[in-house]
Amino acid sequence: MNRLPSDQMPSEGNSQKVLLTGSVLVSSPWVRDPNSANSVCLIVEHSDNGTVGVLLNRPMVMDPKPLLNFLFEGEVVGAATGMAHFNFGGPNNGPILAIHNESALAEGGNDLGVYLSAQVETLRQLAQSSPEHLRWFIGHAQWGRSELEREIVAGKWYVVPAIPQIVFADESQMWPTAIRFEANSVIATFPGVDHFPPHPG
Repeated sequence: MNRLPSDQMPSEGNSQKVLLTGSVLVSSPWVRDPNSANSVCLIVEHSDNGTVGVLLNRPMVMDPKPLLNFLFEGEVVGAATGMAHFNFGGPNNGPILAIHNESALAEGGNDLGVYLSAQVETLRQLAQSSPEHLRWFIGHAQWGRSELEREIVAGKWYVVPAIPQIVFADESQMWPTAIRFEANSVIATFPGVDHFPPHPG
């Protein structure tokens, strides 16, 4: 289970840091802040200076064609143009980011089948190739120096791997899926128990 140990929380005389880049944050069930509640967020950058992530389960209801045509100067073709899946990645402005499963067009990612791209030419190729999983993100979330670490230690977030079953899940089921993954990870540490029952009782 990928948690941030409390003994590695940055403090005076302790600069040790656990790198979270490529991990997924899952908000704790008791979080009530509407900006964070039921959130799933992929960490795309984590350093001593702060953290950048994109919210994965905030779909946007919009016609994607005008934005894609503007971004790609009207050159976009293929099924992805009419079926583009846009999400609100967070309140901070930034370049459009694509998260997908096309390894040949990856600019970053992991060995589990989750890849990221942001260069315009790569995004154009993704739009034209229509991979099985392709999601577009506008905006990003940001934390200041050591801010996210403090929130994790306080219990606001769980940290889980960026597996396709979570990252590409339907947005309405993504948070429950991620919470169940976290619960199974905890329960698996108990002898004789390997998963969280779907209907306890």
